[in-house]
Amino acid sequence: MECKVPNVLENERFLLQEASAGSREAYTTLYTFYLPKLYKYIYPFVKFSKEDTEEILHDMFMKIWERKEGLSNIKSFNSYLYSMARNKLVNLHEHTKVKQKAINYMVAHAVHTGNSTDDNYIYVQYQEVIQQAINALPPKRKRIFEMSAYEELSQDEIATALAISKSMVKKQLYAATRHVKEYLRLHTDLTAFIAICLTAGLLK
Repeated sequence: MECKVPNVLENERFLLQEASAGSREAYTTLYTFYLPKLYKYIYPFVKFSKEDTEEILHDMFMKIWERKEGLSNIKSFNSYLYSMARNKLVNLHEHTKVKQKAINYMVAHAVHTGNSTDDNYIYVQYQEVIQQAINALPPKRKRIFEMSAYEELSQDEIATALAISKSMVKKQLYAATRHVKEYLRLHTDLTAFIAICLTAGLLK
């Protein structure tokens, strides 16, 4: 017969009071009990990313310990944890959408502005990251991307200039854009992307 794992600890109220008073042992008991349950809950929502799941959980339990004085006032620690996890997931989802929107914007506006004022400092920095990504492209793909982004030529014009088919131009542009977006995702941070979005008027 399968033994069902309880949703809450029998002595949870006592453990919350002890943890609130600074007991690391009590807090560790709470942490150990709820960690695997929350891991299973969060994991599918972050596309089965172990790193994202662990980062969310680490952040959650660090914040809870930092605010431990209020633990004794929590009526249901189980509900509190799952509500906190849901908020983290919503924030992560919204941040991911903002970051992708910023990536799309930066790739679509890959021309250097030449403006080095303080207001455009972050933007210029990210243009440099884009150029690094472009420089990593194979020569032919790089040329096609630059003709589209820098020279603002249409796919038909690029095809004519390079004596290749329009479908080949489209294929190369798609691969180049995907590479640049992935490069940006790996080499930039979210905070600066949000700043770019605000500057560009992408966030209302």
